Amino acid sequence: MRVVFELSKNQFLSNNEIAEQLEISEQTVETHMKRALKIMRAALGLFVYLTFIL
Repeated sequence: MRVVFELSKNQFLSNNEIAEQLEISEQTVETHMKRALKIMRAALGLFVYLTFIL
């Protein structure tokens, strides 16, 4: 999941390019991206919440 996210955001590769490079399906790339973004949103939400409380 991390590799897919980094290839997408740091190297600006498309889902198709990532899928070809990692030899996985485009659907798998999309699933990994959705899960990574969900985790990041949850982590950032907690961080923002704790920042305002403290």
